[in-house]
Amino acid sequence: MVKYKLLFFSLCIYVMSGLLQAVQAQQSSSDDRQVKDRLIKDYYRFQKSEDERLLDSILRFVKLNKLEFKEDSITSKIRYLQGVNNLFLQRFEKAESLFQQSKVLAEKTNDVLLKGTIANSRGVTFSMGMKDFVTAEKLYREAIANFQLINELPQQIDAFYNLTVNSRKLQKWNKSNRYAQDCLELIAQYQFKRGGVKRLYYFIGDNYLKMNQLDKVEEYLQKSDSVHLRGDVYTEGLVDESYARLYAAKKEYERSLMYYEKAISNLRDYNQQYQGNIRASFVKELDLENKVKIQKDSVIASQKQRLLLSTTVILLLVLLLILLFWVIRNNRQKKIKIQDLNEDLQRLIADLKNKNTDLVTNKKQIEELLQMNEQAMFSRVLKISTYNDTIRKISADIDAYQDNSSSSSPYLSKVNKKLLDLISEEELWEDFKIQFEKIRPQFFNKLKDFAPNLSVNDLKHCTYIVSNLKSKEVAQLINVSPRSVETTRYRIKKKLSLEREDNLYDLLSSL
Repeated sequence: MVKYKLLFFSLCIYVMSGLLQAVQAQQSSSDDRQVKDRLIKDYYRFQKSEDERLLDSILRFVKLNKLEFKEDSITSKIRYLQGVNNLFLQRFEKAESLFQQSKVLAEKTNDVLLKGTIANSRGVTFSMGMKDFVTAEKLYREAIANFQLINELPQQIDAFYNLTVNSRKLQKWNKSNRYAQDCLELIAQYQFKRGGVKRLYYFIGDNYLKMNQLDKVEEYLQKSDSVHLRGDVYTEGLVDESYARLYAAKKEYERSLMYYEKAISNLRDYNQQYQGNIRASFVKELDLENKVKIQKDSVIASQKQRLLLSTTVILLLVLLLILLFWVIRNNRQKKIKIQDLNEDLQRLIADLKNKNTDLVTNKKQIEELLQMNEQAMFSRVLKISTYNDTIRKISADIDAYQDNSSSSSPYLSKVNKKLLDLISEEELWEDFKIQFEKIRPQFFNKLKDFAPNLSVNDLKHCTYIVSNLKSKEVAQLINVSPRSVETTRYRIKKKLSLEREDNLYDLLSSL
C-alpha cells in the first residue's frame, strides 16, 4: 500500500513538474517575442531619430542580457547597431567588420531599408576612417538606390548630405553643390528633417568660395545665417570662417579679421563640447564593459569592485584635468599668437595702403609728364612741318620767277638750293626719332625686330598711333587727308599680319 502511495506521489510530482516546465516554456516563448518586438521597435525608432542615447540603451540591454537570436533579420539589425556604435567611437575597422556581417544577413532577408542604411554607414566609415572617398561615394549612391526603391525620404536626405560632404573632400565643388541642392529639395518635401539646412547652405557658399565665384558666396552664407539652430556653434564657426576668407579675398581686411575672431571663438567652444562628448561616449563604453565584467566575475568581492571603479574614476579625472590644463594652455598660446598675427597684419595693411597711395601719385605724375613730352614733341613737329611748307612755297616762287624771267640772278639759284637743304627729310626724321625714343626707349628697335619690312613713313605713322593721335589729328599734322591716314594704317596692319578686328594701338603699346 505504501509502495503504491509513493508511486502515485512520484507521478503527481512528475506531472506537476511537466506542467510547470510547459508554463515556463510558454512564458519564455512569450518573453522572447516581447524582447524581439521591443528590439525591432527600438531599431526603427533609432533609424528615424538617430538618438545616441537610444542606441546606447538598446546595446546595453542586449549585452547585459547576453541575447542571441536565430533569426537573421534580428541578428542583422543588432550587428548594424553595433557597427554604428563603433563608428561613433571611431573604431572604424571594427565598425566595417560588423557592417559586413550585417550586410550578408540583410541580403539573405532582402531587407532593402537595412541594406541602404548599411551602405550609407559604410560610406561614412570609408570616408572618415580609410579616407577612401571614391569608394565612399559609390556606397552612398548604392544607399540612395535602395532608399528610392521604398521611397524612404529621411534616409535619402542623409545619403545626399554625406555625398555633399564627400565631394568636398574630393575637391569636386560643383558636384558637391549639385548634391546639396538635391538634398535641400528632399528636405523641402520632408518637413520634419530640417536640421542639416544650415550646414548645406554653408557648404554651397564655401564651395563657391573655393571656386572663386565671390558673387554667389555671400548669398548662401546669409541663407545659412538665417537658419537658427540652438547650440550649433560648429556650423556658426565654419560660416564665420568662410565670411573671413570671403572678405579677405575682397581685401576688406578689418571685416575679415572680425569674422576670424568669431570663427575661432565658436570653433573653440565646439572643440571643448566635442571632446566632452567623445569622453562621455568612452566613459559609457567603459562603464558597460565594467558591468558585464561584474556579471561574469560575480565572485569578486564588492570591495575590490568599488576600488577598481574608484581607481578608474580617479584616473579618468586625472586625465581629464591634464587634458583640460593642456587645452587651456594650448588655447592661450594660440590666442597670443593670433593677437600677434593680427597686429602684424594691421601694420602690414597700413604700410601697403601708404605705399599704394605713393605709387598711384607717382604713376599719375609720370603719365602727366609723358603726355606733356609727347604733346611738346608733336607741337615741335607741327612747327617744323609748317616751316618746311613755308620754305617749299618760297622755293616754288623762286623757281617760278626764274622760269618767267630770263635775267634772273644765279644768286637766286644758290639761295633756293640752300633753302631746300634746310628741309632735308632724312635729318628731320633722325631728329624726330631721337626725341621720340627719349619718351619710349627702344621703340623703333623692337618694332623693326617685329616687322623689318616697315618703311620710314610707316614708322612715322606708328609713332602717331602709339601716341594715341586720331586720324584727323595726324592728317592736320602732316597736311594730308584723313582717308589717306586710314589707308596708311590699314597697310601697316597688313604688314604686321593683323586681322581687321585686331587693335593696332594695343600691339604697338606692348612694345
